[in-house]
Amino acid sequence: MRHDGKTLLILGATAYSINVIKIAKGMGARTIVVDPVIGAPAKEHADMFYDVDTTDIDKLYDIAIKEKVDGIFTGYSDVNLFSCRALCDKLGLNFYGSLENLKKTTDKLMFKDMCRKYGVGTVPQYDESELASIPYPIIIKPADSWGSKGISVCYSYDDTPAAVEKARKYSKTNQIIVEKYMGGCEVVNFDYVMQDGKILLSAVGDRYVNTEQKGLSPLTAAGVYPSKYLKEYVETVDGKVKEMFYGEGMYNGTAFIQSFYEDGKFYFFEMGYRTGGGQGSIPLKVICDLDYVECLINFAFTGKMSDRDLSKYANPVYEKCSCAVVTILKSGVIAKIEGMAEIAALPENINITQFYREGEEVKQSVIGNLGQSLCRMHFVADNWEQLYKAVNFAFNTLKVTSTDGDNMIVAGGFDGSALLERK
Repeated sequence: MRHDGKTLLILGATAYSINVIKIAKGMGARTIVVDPVIGAPAKEHADMFYDVDTTDIDKLYDIAIKEKVDGIFTGYSDVNLFSCRALCDKLGLNFYGSLENLKKTTDKLMFKDMCRKYGVGTVPQYDESELASIPYPIIIKPADSWGSKGISVCYSYDDTPAAVEKARKYSKTNQIIVEKYMGGCEVVNFDYVMQDGKILLSAVGDRYVNTEQKGLSPLTAAGVYPSKYLKEYVETVDGKVKEMFYGEGMYNGTAFIQSFYEDGKFYFFEMGYRTGGGQGSIPLKVICDLDYVECLINFAFTGKMSDRDLSKYANPVYEKCSCAVVTILKSGVIAKIEGMAEIAALPENINITQFYREGEEVKQSVIGNLGQSLCRMHFVADNWEQLYKAVNFAFNTLKVTSTDGDNMIVAGGFDGSALLERK
């Protein structure tokens, strides 16, 4: 769809929003971003920006009226979802999800209840009162946070007081979840796109995690598509998930789900009714001409995901293969980043979303969550060997040095060797 002459208000100006701005401009729209952080990276790419808190609905409303906004977009952040929903309601603009949908898909306790209602497996859970008697290790996390914030792995009861305090700190409702630690299990991700009540599975991938930081939540090192468990998932769980989304009235939009896989079963532990931080639509645009961001911009302006039948494009079985690699950094000030240009020049590299630049600090406060990520690099190839060569080149080429002269890249990154097992 073209949207010439229309104005899109984008909530959040992190590096993720740069791609959104690029796509919106390519569709003919004027772009405005709002973010309270002075100098947030996406602001220089937009036609206009405001240094305003995205939770201040009254100020956002004034901006929307002043700028004659035709549609509002947000993604990659649970917090901004609620602001977007509230602002769209106040302005009478389109938003794909109801308030109840957002609550059930951002609150982990409500999400687990929803899954159980439709017979979808979730990670075994304990009550906080059982901490002295349950088997360890366990994981303690906030019920309503995102971006791996506030999560701790506890190997004994002695670890739990600090973990509980940390989890509550990141919970707006002061609620926590205590679960079996599924360390050693494989992680499988699922993407769905919805169009007028048609629930479409669009991608299934295997997530590889970095476990080098003991006691902290394992962070994503890479996502590989398609998954080796694709066929099994489609045969055993996909139908239940489609029933769940339809039953909950999630008729339009896009969603991602994260699960563990153990002994032939999938255990869901988190989802988002939004675009995910993995930016899965970037490789899908290349592979099958499906772009979630385009669809959500369309919906913001028209109330329709697309003028095409997305079922002809959303298909998790595709001939090409892809990998999204995340580079995780230690705390410190970045003096030098080397190798980005060489990686970007690879024919298999289709995108690099960079979160830190030289001279910026990786603060100790972000250690253990996605704030440690230097970048997310997307690769697409015709076969697994070709994909391995590109990913391995990136692994060996990228260098990050601190002002103290130390290597800042956390050990345990994804070198691509697991891709050779897919041949």
